[in-house]
Amino acid sequence: MDGAYVNVPNIGMAEWETAYWRSNFCRLRTIKSKYDPTNLFQYEQSVPPWSSDR
Repeated sequence: MDGAYVNVPNIGMAEWETAYWRSNFCRLRTIKSKYDPTNLFQYEQSVPPWSSDR
């Protein structure tokens, strides 16, 4: 099986960025940095902005 359910965070999952977002993770971080640079909207495995220390 390949992938993960986005609405069911699994904090212990290794490489969750790839499992949830695949090759789109860097592009999503860029978008997140533009529209939510302070990371106001977040949860355990949300896409962090580039300015975040995650």
